[in-house]
Amino acid sequence: MVQGSLSLGMIVALALLSTSGFSDGQTAVISQNKQAVRSLTIVDQNGRVALSGIASAESQLFDVTVAPGGSRVFSPNTLSISAGDTVRWTWQGSGHSVTSGSPCTADSQFCSPDDMNCSAGVLSDTGTIYTHTFEQAGDYSYFCVAHCLSGMTGTIHVAEILQPTAAVSRKTHGAAGDFDVDLPLAGTPGVECRTGGGTNDYTMVVTFDATVSSSPPPLAKVTSGMGDVGSGGIPNGGTVVVNGDIVTVPLTNIANAQTINVRLNGVTVGANTGNADISMSLLIGDSNGNGTVNASDVAQTKGRIGQALTTSNFRSDVNANGAINAGDVSIVKSHSGESVP
Repeated sequence: MVQGSLSLGMIVALALLSTSGFSDGQTAVISQNKQAVRSLTIVDQNGRVALSGIASAESQLFDVTVAPGGSRVFSPNTLSISAGDTVRWTWQGSGHSVTSGSPCTADSQFCSPDDMNCSAGVLSDTGTIYTHTFEQAGDYSYFCVAHCLSGMTGTIHVAEILQPTAAVSRKTHGAAGDFDVDLPLAGTPGVECRTGGGTNDYTMVVTFDATVSSSPPPLAKVTSGMGDVGSGGIPNGGTVVVNGDIVTVPLTNIANAQTINVRLNGVTVGANTGNADISMSLLIGDSNGNGTVNASDVAQTKGRIGQALTTSNFRSDVNANGAINAGDVSIVKSHSGESVP
């Protein structure tokens, strides 16, 4: 084990020697003490546990594995994120670093294990977890100081955050026409209370302040929560419909009683290109939109039976068939006691 600090050039030289005469466990490196693997609970800005290890809108958490299965790669080695997002690297192999810079020269913008003394090229072992939040848009290259010359490099593409002017969840209520659930762009997410049919389909409509370029069009992804971009239970790879200043996102397989975040990647509005995040809670039967289905929702829906649909009462038509009736009351009752986590 080499003691003390070595220059980056010396580390790379030692690494080259190690690839010809030593195993990974014998490589002459600066090694950080192993850190115990800890169980992490990722929560969003509202304190809710995030599904699939990804924090919900607006800041997101993205995972990269260092040396999966002992290989000399970062997986994935390329990420596209938004300004304000955080990347978390987790080590599955020993003797590696995350060091920013053009391969293979450190630029000291960020580095494992703690963004300190980046030029020293500290190497870490299995179980290490390092995170960095990217506040500024741009492209960031990084590498492992011990294995850069053998191709252990990565890139983070950080896009600007674009703010839409409005977002809604839209459903057609039979002959009564379209009705929209407002999706606030900040604060508590709007609650979509209507059913999504057999494949849990919904439509998100996002408006910007100018025409959105359709060449190339943006792509959408559900980055937090359970669901896909697509329709009829079939994901479509993120395809959306662009019409002037409006982007329509088809959603499918959207589970109930959760909050999702949909990210529009590569949105070009005028001279600006970036990403946009829209969050939405799903809670079938929550006719008053308070995040819980209970007796008040049942009573409200019963009281609206037979009413013509308006922007004031459409939420009680939970099956979106164009009429408020006993069928809607039955659906609300069946979901009584559920809430948005």
